Amino acid sequence: MGIFRFHQYQVVGRALPTPSDEHPKIYRMKLLATNEVRAKSKFWYFLRKLKKEKKSNGQVLAINEAIFRF
Repeated sequence: MGIFRFHQYQVVGRALPTPSDEHPKIYRMKLLATNEVRAKSKFWYFLRKLKKEKKSNGQVLAINEAIFRF
């Protein structure tokens, strides 16, 4: 049996606070990726598609490896 290369990460992020929106909504996603860098990249890819938030106007609040539960 081979080594399972993917890990499950939980990434938490939001848009940067602005004067008009001082408390932006926080988003959390569980993603499968090979490392933390790719998990953050997938987070911004899907957030851009779903909520029109860009990496340049956002921040990652937390990223940690989650436990698989199927």
